[in-house]
Amino acid sequence: MASNPLIEIRNFRLEKIEKLRALGINPFPSKSHRTHYAQPIKDDFDNLIEQPAVVAGRLVSWRKQGGLSFGTIQDQTGRIQLFVQKKSLEATNPEKSCVGYPDLSLMDVGDLVEAEGAIFRTQRGEISIRVERLRILSKSMRPLPDQWFGLKDREQILRKRYLDIILNKESQDRYEKITLMVAAIRKFLNERGFLEFNTPVIQPQYGGGTAKPFKTHVNDLGCDMYLAISHELYLKRLITAGYDKVYTIGRYFRNEGIDKSHHPEFSMVETMTAYENYEYNMELVESMFRHVAKTVFGRTVFKVGEHEVDFEPKWKRAFMADLVQEQTGMDFRNISDVEEANSKLKELGVHEVAPSVGEAMVLAFEEKVEPTLIQPTLVYGHPVEISPLAKPMESDPRFVERFEIFIAGMECGDNWSEQNDPKHLLDTWRKNYKPEEKESGDFHALDFDFIEALEYGMPPTTGIGPGLERMAMIFTEQENIDDVIFFPMMRPSVSKLNADLYGIEKGATSFGEELVVTFDELASLSESGGLAPETATVTLQPHLHIWDLSAKEGSWKVSGHVVVEGFFMNGTLRIAGYTQVYDKKPDTASANKSFIEQAIQQLEPVMKKTFPNARIKLEEPTGGCV
Repeated sequence: MASNPLIEIRNFRLEKIEKLRALGINPFPSKSHRTHYAQPIKDDFDNLIEQPAVVAGRLVSWRKQGGLSFGTIQDQTGRIQLFVQKKSLEATNPEKSCVGYPDLSLMDVGDLVEAEGAIFRTQRGEISIRVERLRILSKSMRPLPDQWFGLKDREQILRKRYLDIILNKESQDRYEKITLMVAAIRKFLNERGFLEFNTPVIQPQYGGGTAKPFKTHVNDLGCDMYLAISHELYLKRLITAGYDKVYTIGRYFRNEGIDKSHHPEFSMVETMTAYENYEYNMELVESMFRHVAKTVFGRTVFKVGEHEVDFEPKWKRAFMADLVQEQTGMDFRNISDVEEANSKLKELGVHEVAPSVGEAMVLAFEEKVEPTLIQPTLVYGHPVEISPLAKPMESDPRFVERFEIFIAGMECGDNWSEQNDPKHLLDTWRKNYKPEEKESGDFHALDFDFIEALEYGMPPTTGIGPGLERMAMIFTEQENIDDVIFFPMMRPSVSKLNADLYGIEKGATSFGEELVVTFDELASLSESGGLAPETATVTLQPHLHIWDLSAKEGSWKVSGHVVVEGFFMNGTLRIAGYTQVYDKKPDTASANKSFIEQAIQQLEPVMKKTFPNARIKLEEPTGGCV
């Protein structure tokens, strides 16, 4: 028996590729002649009926009934049915690279195909393409996971996001919305006179914040450099150069923790505006969030965690010290001794020792206030100790002109009036410069090149920096940052299948593999010895669904798959592709019985080849009307 039945399926499909080539057909042509997408055809059907169309996409279902076959292709916009009649389909033709009816067995679910024909509605009421010519655009070598069940293993979803998108319309829509969100932010800023600049991702001196950087080496320059933790200091150089409103939508790299709301690589939109202070940005960021909510998502109320957040009302603005006093009864403005401040922290149950009164107040804020800020809130007046790049308030220089955005208890952006006094900034940096903390993530490097730029004079300036992933989590109502990052950072791993397939000696299986076959593929794999039971008792769990095809009254479809235990010990075996169409709603019990009988009929001969006394154990069917 083969080391892995998935390899056998792949081998079968490689044989089909060779058969196509033997027919003179290229299974991987360089282009499609598509003229229409699926959803626009459905939206404009009345004007397109009986018009010719060429559609292209992934074949996600396929069934033959004698001289008639039905398929469904999926493109970026949606799905549309292919109606294929033996008498109407053009014969196999190498010059046109099309596949005739006798050769349709060379196609598999998962293939990328092109179908040409007239747009019409079937007797059952489904908008379809009456196919006259069929081409294979890309032959799939691996079977898709079961479409109804989808990808359920969390690690598979993150590592194979492309499969999740193929199978899960909700995931596809979410990532489309995220790209539209970024486009809407660009439009919002551009219409307000901002200019977008690219700033360096590889920087000789990381700065603009405190974080542990990723280090790299530039061979031609013979020196170490860093991946950007911020783009702020480069935007300020642009302001110094004479641009009044600038921004970048950039990538940021901080070699720190990974959790539900943090990722080492992330995105921010970072702006700088000359001749304004932080109050300008309060209006800017509030308007930007509201603009994205309305233009991209068409609403202003979103469920963020357990809370409903409304972006329509005017956002609350509050001084940090006032919020701490409201929640704790302690006014840190009246505390001048750091020992007293730390004593107050202990009373609040905060046992971390702060080096200054201002930092003690921040710890109290993070512990007692931050989780309570559910509706959009702009918290301003941060202690000067934690804000070396911000301007002190003229009314109380212990605090700076800075604000953070809080939504559903989550910090979503940091903004301030920029410090443009080069001597003051250099003195602050030198005061906080502690080389021994270089690896701590709290270290701020001395950037003398930036100080030189400031000495030529930078106008009063202010900037915002909301994180795009945090925004995406809010607007797509996700609680995990990995669900808004298409390619999340993960430890490299090689599955057992790929180790066997590509001859990798030390392959580590990091997640369970899933084998999805049709009844026909099960028979073929069994015949070749590529798949056999590994235990004498095999358990079946049928999953059956009865669909109301409301496009035409009295039309019902039964579809299902079977989860099989005892065949594929290192993963999950699913037998999929069962479908039946009824003119009237079938009885659930009889539909289940018919489905189970077919499954057993297919499995029994396969099992008895290996275990003559094999036993099939049935679990209760799941599913029902949809």
